[in-house]
Amino acid sequence: MNRIEKKEIAPDASKVFQSEVRSFAPDITRKELCDMVDDYIYYQTDDISREEAYSIVDITCRMH
Repeated sequence: MNRIEKKEIAPDASKVFQSEVRSFAPDITRKELCDMVDDYIYYQTDDISREEAYSIVDITCRMH
């Protein structure tokens, strides 16, 4: 996955990342997946705080 240069596209990137993880680890638990998504969003998005990353994960991963 590439760096996410604009945090506005992070929610879409989160969904793509989730899909890719599920494709190679279909039995992954929701918690493990959400933790991976959180780390991905936080470390790959320019100028994003940990709180903003948590918020994106809540919207795109934990609520689904």
